[in-house]
Order: sequence, then structure tokens, then C-alpha cells
Amino acid sequence: MILSSLLFFAASAVALILDVASSGGNQSSSLLYGVLYEDIYHSGDGGLYGEMLRNRAFQGSSSGGAASLARNTDYWHPFGGATIAIDTSSPIISSSLPYQMRMDVPAGTKGTVGFYNEGFWGFDVDATKRYVASLYMRGNYSGTVNCYFQSNTTGQNLGLTSMSIDQTSSAGWVQSHSATFQPSQSGSNGNNTFYFTFDGSKLAGQSVYFNLLSLFKQTFNNRFNGVREDLADSLFNMNAKYIRLPGGNNMEGNNSPYEWKWNRTIGSLTDRPGRPGSWGDINTDGFGLLEMMQMAQDLGLEVILGIWAGLYLDGEVISEANLQPYKVSVMNELEFLLGDKSTTYGAQRAALGFPSPFPIKWIEIGNEDYLNGGTDSYYAYRFMTFYNAIHAVYPSINLVSTINPNPVTSKGSSLDLHIYGNENYFVSLFDTFDQASRKYPVFVNEYAATNTGSNNNGQVGAQTLGMSCAEAIFLLGCERNSDVIVGSAYGALIKNYNEAPNTVAVIKHTANEVLYTISYYVQKLFAEHMGTRTLPVTATNGGFGPVYWSATANSSSTILKLINYDGKTGSSNALQVNIKGSSKTSATLITLTAPSSKSVNNLPSLGGESSTITTTTLSGSAGSFSVSFSNPYEIAILIV
Repeated sequence: MILSSLLFFAASAVALILDVASSGGNQSSSLLYGVLYEDIYHSGDGGLYGEMLRNRAFQGSSSGGAASLARNTDYWHPFGGATIAIDTSSPIISSSLPYQMRMDVPAGTKGTVGFYNEGFWGFDVDATKRYVASLYMRGNYSGTVNCYFQSNTTGQNLGLTSMSIDQTSSAGWVQSHSATFQPSQSGSNGNNTFYFTFDGSKLAGQSVYFNLLSLFKQTFNNRFNGVREDLADSLFNMNAKYIRLPGGNNMEGNNSPYEWKWNRTIGSLTDRPGRPGSWGDINTDGFGLLEMMQMAQDLGLEVILGIWAGLYLDGEVISEANLQPYKVSVMNELEFLLGDKSTTYGAQRAALGFPSPFPIKWIEIGNEDYLNGGTDSYYAYRFMTFYNAIHAVYPSINLVSTINPNPVTSKGSSLDLHIYGNENYFVSLFDTFDQASRKYPVFVNEYAATNTGSNNNGQVGAQTLGMSCAEAIFLLGCERNSDVIVGSAYGALIKNYNEAPNTVAVIKHTANEVLYTISYYVQKLFAEHMGTRTLPVTATNGGFGPVYWSATANSSSTILKLINYDGKTGSSNALQVNIKGSSKTSATLITLTAPSSKSVNNLPSLGGESSTITTTTLSGSAGSFSVSFSNPYEIAILIV
């Protein structure tokens, strides 16, 4: 906590004096704090996307940490004497989902048979929430399918629902839904499974077939095929202003032909084949373009739309002669999103339940197109192919380059920088944009301090307080230059804790818990307390380091952000802050800190959060206030 007192002592007793001007700064970007979404380490499937069953449609698998098109029954287990296997017999449910699961039931079976799913490292079973199950089935069965959660910890049945099925093989594939249900009791943890059970006597000696099995817990804003409620709440509470989607590396694809294709992520789930993702597993694409746009609308986020620009991660580049179909696909996607119902693709969007076009002001052409030898072709033809086509039809849309310098040098053309490094590196970036050209707006759409101090050996599992303070210092530099820095977003936004415990992310999750890193709280506080214009600050008795600062103002308040980075503490080292032109005698002070620079936040079940946020009211005199840090690593926001 930061201590304060009235300022009636001599300036000589003050370690640092900050005089905040009442005018003279620049307009600030209204987008400054944003987020990046891509499906990385189950931030989509098994994360934001509300589907709870894993391998629901047998679209592929993971082998040795890489996505594979080999089909199997991973995460499904038979019981009651039945066996399960992958099957491709006709009829298939669709050309997009040509593999199904066959259950063989032995002759003479009398009891209950079926199968259960492991979920994405378990299931969250919450007796206060609603759930619904469904499946597509082919074969002869007349009877009940019971669906329920079971705790692997206690062996208890945690809640039952059922569906009645009466069908024959001649009917082909039939979809059935359970009644919406609430579990009878909540699980003590996420170590639960989900069962589908059948009357074995009615299936004895037969084979039946299943595809697109599904289980949803109630979603954010109760959207059909929507997003996980607690994770969406986490994003909403960050107070971000924009979201970049549908991804970074995962949009590009590891190799041909597995780039993200917008038209394979819309419409019926039976028509979405999925694809090998870039981060080790299959993407089902159930969380498709429209689901992402719906989520952005529900969260009040402006969209920066990423489009694929002809570079795969393995270095394969589409030649200029062969780029035309990809340009056409992008223009069709934009008509789908922006066109009215009189257009071909706008009408398709309307038919899918979205009659109004989506507002899109920013499009990023590619992602990290300097990777694996992509620079020359990006400058030679790839960027301009898409730029010219989009600009001719949508001249008001801002087009963003992924390479610096931007291939287009006209005023207003923007670019996206991605910045990763250790803690010390981020501190050194504080003033990196001070002398930047004001003609060329910049996004920092991926950034992260990935390790402590000067360590460059891999990543740490969760950001320490020191790393988060270093990131905050970098963000202060962006905020001080927010006339040219349009926005910033952490890379990555969400990861599954079970899969990537040793890499950084803003948020990590399990089936039933959410980990808010200290970096999450930095971004949340910075986004909540951001002015519309910057203010100059004059320092006396010191300069930047170990204390760093940035001042902004809105119509009612002056906001001064302060970072103590391995600095002095206590009242004898108090900062004197003078807000010029203010007569206020009270201010609000918000602080974020933790016990030490190495402190980290963790999952609730593994010790919880070490960081604390404290809000106090300060007394001062005629716009002057004294603050002192109680921790060598501390973030403070003074609102006057």
C-alpha cells in the first residue's frame, strides 16, 4: 500500500517532484489497450469456445505435440462390454466430417453400455448453471440415452439428463438433444467425465454410429454455439477497446493448404471440416468467423481483422501468378462481413442470423510476414495485391502492415510491431517511441516479457511482479506516445494451464478455474484509467528510473501512472505530485503490488493470487499530493 500525507514540508525533503501540466500534450488513441485472440494451446477449442467434449467430430488428433490428420477415438472410452472404433462407412454425416465413431455391442448384452469423454482435462460441473447435450446417431435404436457427469474423485453421479431416440438405419443420421439440465451437485474439482449410456439389450449384436457429439454449459450472453462464460467475463473485465482476430501464427497455418479459411468456419457445424492448428492440435472451427464477431460485439470490442497474405509458417509463399484466388477469397470475406443483404455474401451472412453488417475499420494484411523468408515477397507483391484490392472497394478502412517499414509510405499507413524479450529489455523500451515519426501509426499487437531479468532461456510459467512492472513501464512509453501508438495487445491472451504451464499468457485456465496473472491486472488497471489526451510532466530532483510515469487527462480528471521499479520506499522518499491548475484537496490512489519481485499469481487451487490491488483516498492541498511506495516493485495510479 502507498502512504500519503499533507504536503506542508519543504521541497528539500522530497526525493522527486513531478509537476503535471494542465495542457500541452497530444490526443490519445481511443484504442490503446486491446487483446489478441488466436487459438493457441487451447484458448479456442477447450478454452473460449463453449464446447466441452474433446474430439467431438473426429477431425484429427495430436501426435508428439503436433497436429495430425490421423483420426482416432482419443478422449473417448467405452464401457459395459461395448467397443468403439473410427469408421468411414457410408453414409457419412457430411463430406466435411467423413469419420465417425462406431460402437459395437456384443450379442447377448443385457446391461447398460455406452461411452464417456474426458473433456479438455476434465469438466466444470456447476449446479447453478444450465447444460445441454446432443449427438448425431446412425443405426437402429429405440430407447433412452442417459447423459450424466461423474466425479472421478468421489465416483458420484453429479447430474443426469436424457434424450429419447426412436430411429432405424434407414433414417440415416439423426440429431437428438437432451433436455436442458442443471447438475444435482457441483463437482469438488474439475476431475469429472461425461457419459452417454444406452440400453444394451436393445443394441445387442449391433453396431451404431456417432458423430458431432456435443455438450455445452450456458454461454456468455446465452449465445448458441457461444463462448465460455467465465473466460468471456474475464475479457469483459479487462476493459479493452479492440480485439485482433482470428489469430497470428494460427491464421497462417504450418504448411499448405492449412491456412485459416473463413468460409470453412461458418454455417452448420457439420460443414466445418476443421484443420491442423499451428499450436499442436486440431482446430474444430466450431468457434468460427461469426462466433468471433458475435463475441467481439458482446464484449464491446472493435475488430482488427487479420487476413491471410500468402505465407505459410514453413516458408512456402504463394507466387504472384497464383495469388488471385486468395485475393478473391478475402474480398468475398469482406463482402460477407460488410455487405448489405442485396450482396451475394451479405445475403449469406443474413441467412445465418446476422442481418446487419459488422463495422470494421482496421484490416491487418498477414501476420509476421518477415518469418521464414517472407519479407521479399511481401514487399514485392503480396502486401500490395491485397492493399490495392481492399482499398479500391473500402477506401475508409485502415490497412496495417506486418513488416516495418510499411510498404505504403503515405501518411496514415500503419504497421504492427511484435515485441518479446526479457524483463530488462522491456524496461529499456520505455522511451523507444519518443522520437518516432508521427506520420506512421503503430500497433504493438503482440508483446510480452517472457523471462526475468536478463534471462533469455525459454519462458517462465507465470509473469512475476518484476516482469509485470517491466511490461507496465513499456506500456507507459506507449501511453506517453499514444498519438502514434494506436494500440497494444499481449501475446498470448489465453492458454490452457494444463498444456502450457511454462509459457506466459494474460489468462490461464483449467476446466473449472481461471488464473489472472499480474500482467492481467496491469492491463485492466491501465485500460480502466486512461485519459483522452497526454499531459507533459516536469521532474525535479530526479528523472526516469527507478520511478517511471505517464500523465493523461479526460474531461473530469488528471491521471498519473507511476511505476516503482526496484526503487526506494517509505515516507522519507515520498514523491511530491503537483497538478497544475488544480485546486483539489483529495485524490484517489490505486496500487498494485505483491510481496516480492518474484511473486506470481496462481490458480485458486494452487495457492491463488499473491498480487493485491488497494484503493485509498489521499488528502492534499491545492492539487498537490505526496505519495510514498511501500514496495520496491509497485504500480500506482493517482486520479485527481
